[in-house]
Amino acid sequence: MEQPSWYLDLQLPGASTGIHAGFTSRGVVAEGNPYSGFNLCHYTGDDPGHVAACRSALLQATGGKWLVVPRQTHSTNVSVITDPGDTSLEGVDALVTTLKGMVIGVNTADCVPMVMADPVAGVIGVAHAGWRGAVNGIVPRTVERMVELGASPERIVAAMGPCICQDCFEVGDEVAGRFPKEVVKRLPGQRPHVDLPVFVARQLTESGLSPQNIALPTACTRCSPTLYFSARALGINSGRCFTFAWLS
Repeated sequence: MEQPSWYLDLQLPGASTGIHAGFTSRGVVAEGNPYSGFNLCHYTGDDPGHVAACRSALLQATGGKWLVVPRQTHSTNVSVITDPGDTSLEGVDALVTTLKGMVIGVNTADCVPMVMADPVAGVIGVAHAGWRGAVNGIVPRTVERMVELGASPERIVAAMGPCICQDCFEVGDEVAGRFPKEVVKRLPGQRPHVDLPVFVARQLTESGLSPQNIALPTACTRCSPTLYFSARALGINSGRCFTFAWLS
């Protein structure tokens, strides 16, 4: 079956057969409609029928048996999915599983979405890292939960989906002050700009991942709001990109 236009492969460094990852673009967009295109997010105001149709299309495209979509709240909560019945999780920002055929994913519209996998142990994880979740530890906590299931940090590979770039991520001093100075750009007369993907990559290496096993995002959501949903460009009442993984 031909891959839909909204379905894009996410390349995990050196991942082996049986590990699959991808992310969604908006696809076909109707100008002026912040939900138009492909949207799986059920809690930002979109028509439930549209969301349900998109979820069904994703399962068909992946060949997965089940889909788990959490209700994210910029928390540091990580859930291990052990039961196909776990189809909706409140207040969760990362998922980990060893179940084959279980598509797990996170919704984002500027925050960093990430897929991680240990191909040897057969463990996958997905995480949503906005600035709050990132500084509070969602990334190392996801790695920890993967390790509990048998993963080894030295074997884990990780890739980030589209998110906001440093030039677009303007923040106040109170936010910039929570990040190390190495990821903050300060220019005279301007507000600070934070490089969130580089900060996430730094946390991954501190958690034991090898730098060559980490792939940074290849696109900025705010720079391309007709291709990807962006809360900064479209407002928070808009669709979300979905970054996902599954085992076969």
